[in-house]
Amino acid sequence: MAVLTTGYVVQGSADRYRRLRHALAVIGLSTGLILGVIAVDVYLDRRLAVVLGLLYPAALIAVFTLRGEAVRNPAFQKALTGCLAIMTLTGLFAYLLGANAWRGLILRSGSEVTAVVRAERIEKSNRGAVSRSYALTTPDGVPVPGGDLRPDTARFQPGYVITVRMDPSGRVAPELPGEADSPAPFLGFLALNAVLDGIILWSVRRPTDRRGT
Repeated sequence: MAVLTTGYVVQGSADRYRRLRHALAVIGLSTGLILGVIAVDVYLDRRLAVVLGLLYPAALIAVFTLRGEAVRNPAFQKALTGCLAIMTLTGLFAYLLGANAWRGLILRSGSEVTAVVRAERIEKSNRGAVSRSYALTTPDGVPVPGGDLRPDTARFQPGYVITVRMDPSGRVAPELPGEADSPAPFLGFLALNAVLDGIILWSVRRPTDRRGT
């Protein structure tokens, strides 16, 4: 009897370890896909990044459907559609915040320059939302690399002299120093990834785990 009990405990521990390895592999896949899409957005093209981002929910469906660990979790299977929807939306916002955090990291290694606001551009969406951007040049009239400034809250008038953080390579649009240094996008990215990781870990949990077997 003792031998059977010991064998059962060992088998249960091995099963939990296997499921944990499965979850960590899926977490690695999820994080890698999001980081890959972010890199494409920052260094190549946002439209291409959006297209590649469509592979994220497809990859999740394939992993949860084809691999057996999540399939053998009845509670997760009942909530599978909802979990996939939540993970897709969470992955989308993680991508957006992660891209902003990555751009901020590039700008933090850039330089602060004095810029002159040459023009204000106002865009209105079909829903009435208004966004403002500003064409910038150096005091000598040279355009600031990276394109227009799109501040989150500040508003300027043509002729204003402001300080911005810029990427000399022009890969990233300039930002105000306070916005470029904000840790909010990075912290938000970490929080959303924690949500994704929690769902993935729950997907391989067994109901019997609560009884310590």
